[in-house]
Amino acid sequence: MGNKEVVRFKKVLHVRTVERDIARSELAERMAEEGAILGRINEAENMRDDAVASFCAPSGGAVSPRELWFARQSIDMMERRLADDRNELETCRDKIEETKAELLTRHQNVRLMARYVGRLEEKADKAALDAEQKNLDDIVSMRFKRDAGGGASA
Repeated sequence: MGNKEVVRFKKVLHVRTVERDIARSELAERMAEEGAILGRINEAENMRDDAVASFCAPSGGAVSPRELWFARQSIDMMERRLADDRNELETCRDKIEETKAELLTRHQNVRLMARYVGRLEEKADKAALDAEQKNLDDIVSMRFKRDAGGGASA
């Protein structure tokens, strides 16, 4: 029964290890997503800053109110996109923290299960060694009885 139990719990350990690896890959994906969002935000901020600088720069000629209105609308649209990207970044960072917590829990489960499997293996090995020693003792005992019995009759 000892070896069956070890095999069964090794399977559980394998499943928990796979779950931990999946959590690790999810964390890596979320962190890559965070990097992409940060890149988008930086690019959008640069575009917005350029648009604001262009809007505020003195122009050589007359600018119509319509052109000013369109430039201002464009800047407002960039600000809305930035706000959306920042919200997305915040959501992504929340998911990263959740995934980190889940990964920590899964890692602890793997460590606990690995320790338990190690103890089960030690018990199974000890039981096998004890059984082997018992068999060797029985063999030695039988030989001794045979040799003692054979020597007495000779």
